[in-house]
Amino acid sequence: MTADSPDGFEYEPSSKHSSPKSREHYWAVAIGLQQVDGLEVSPFLRDVADAHIRGDHDLAEVGSLIRAHHENGEHEAFREADHVSHRIAEILSSKVFFLSPDFLIHIHRHLFQDLDASVYHPGEFKTERMVKQEEILNGDSVLYADPSTYEMALHGAFEREHAKDYGAFDDKNFKDFCQAIAFLWQIHPFYEGNTRTIAVFSELYLNYLGFDISNEPFEKHARYYRDALVRSMYRNAAANTFPTLEFLMSFYGNAIGLRNDTLDREALICSALFDNPELLRNVSPLQALHKKN
Repeated sequence: MTADSPDGFEYEPSSKHSSPKSREHYWAVAIGLQQVDGLEVSPFLRDVADAHIRGDHDLAEVGSLIRAHHENGEHEAFREADHVSHRIAEILSSKVFFLSPDFLIHIHRHLFQDLDASVYHPGEFKTERMVKQEEILNGDSVLYADPSTYEMALHGAFEREHAKDYGAFDDKNFKDFCQAIAFLWQIHPFYEGNTRTIAVFSELYLNYLGFDISNEPFEKHARYYRDALVRSMYRNAAANTFPTLEFLMSFYGNAIGLRNDTLDREALICSALFDNPELLRNVSPLQALHKKN
């Protein structure tokens, strides 16, 4: 017994109290999120993840094994997914959370630290606005923030979050949370991996707010998740298509047990952009994925 522990219970490393179920959750989310960018992890990664879940290796040992596996460059197709999956599992298991722009930067730097810095720029902001064609928009893109506004937009977003007192999630609080996540995603400040960074941030935020997260949405519906973020921030008046949070609320509602909605990617398709590709707004209609005959 010590002065810090008069009840006889000593302070212990949190890792000592992790369970196979919690470790399985971290890996399910980490591996599932690679689908956001169409990536697959290697069989080797799945094997070492299983070893960690069983308790045969800790996460540091798993990281060393993954880096050694990719050292000679023979498994390039799996490099990004393997490294980022391990780093996601690592940061989710830590459960650390700070409501600040710097923490978002920290997450990105942590997730992409093992990859080519000249491509992934871990923890760095882009210097040019990008577009990304979306299948559900027939090749159109969300209008992302301009680099000149990143710091201002992030500061404002986190300032608004600090002013909130979520408590239990009623309909308004839940919608406000989803709106905050969608807005952070639309800023899109990083060169690569914005969606995975926001997904990890959102799980840590929900955990901080006292929620347990289900494996299933992130594990099996990562593409739906990205499309839901797209629909939450895409605006095209000519196509009668406006931002809607309903899809993102279905995803997060399922994740925290508030809902049991069907997560069907087909429901997110903006039909008007396929019926008339000339309505594409943020890229040239000539770049439509499906053109009228």
